[in-house]
Amino acid sequence: MKSDVRTLAALVAAGTNNAETADQTSLAENLTSSGRIEDGSVYRLELTPDDTVWANGEGYTEIDANWNKIGEISDVLLDKNGQMIAVLVGIGGFLGVGDRDVILPLENVRFAKGDDNTYNYVTNLTKEELEKLPEVDSGIWD
Repeated sequence: MKSDVRTLAALVAAGTNNAETADQTSLAENLTSSGRIEDGSVYRLELTPDDTVWANGEGYTEIDANWNKIGEISDVLLDKNGQMIAVLVGIGGFLGVGDRDVILPLENVRFAKGDDNTYNYVTNLTKEELEKLPEVDSGIWD
């Protein structure tokens, strides 16, 4: 699938509009918009030895009832080459009051598709590790 995404991305970047080479259906199935990631939730899970999804770097197909919701995704962070490298997450607080923005690198998160067709994240960081993450001023990029 990664090679399909790279091929489609290369075709899109090259400006092709040939329907035979850049099939829109394949594009929609293999890519998502950052708007569907932003405003998603972030959950924390306790990893178990039999969790092959995390170990294989795959995404989860549903939200597990045992996961603890820890916050909301406020932004998707890209490096200067346009590669997604992290998510900005508001954690703590209640109903958006008293929360703080932290950066979760991609190696500490996996996608988790929600019932409402949004993308969420799940992290393997412990509560203590999350509390130690430095706060980031979300206006730093303005």
